[in-house]
Amino acid sequence: NELTRMGIAHVNELCLPKLGYHVDIAILPITDPAEAGALLDDKVAARTREAVRAATVTYGVLVIEIDGPWHYDAARRLLPATELIRRHLALVGCAVVAVPYWKWDALNDNAEKAAYLAELLCSLPPRASSRA
Repeated sequence: NELTRMGIAHVNELCLPKLGYHVDIAILPITDPAEAGALLDDKVAARTREAVRAATVTYGVLVIEIDGPWHYDAARRLLPATELIRRHLALVGCAVVAVPYWKWDALNDNAEKAAYLAELLCSLPPRASSRA
């Protein structure tokens, strides 16, 4: 698992009780950096761990959804049911990172997969304030 190799603690197939949805991967808030797993010398992994730590502080739960073909129509547009789930997750404070199957399948090895995940995780936008 690429997240484990980067030292990012996570839970696979987590049920979110507020919604009853199962998410593919959840990264929960970490209060102690030592809980994030073994530290790696790799600068990308360290930067990614810091981005994940900041995201969990900002959002609470960070969700990674690996979207297979059943999440898309023939033109690779997200299906309405998947869009609705994403909106529900956002409403309860989750940040959602989507990994389309065709992009994941095009990656050749674990290093490319780790770099792709790092890019996605490091590009999370700041949470928009719900107050006007």
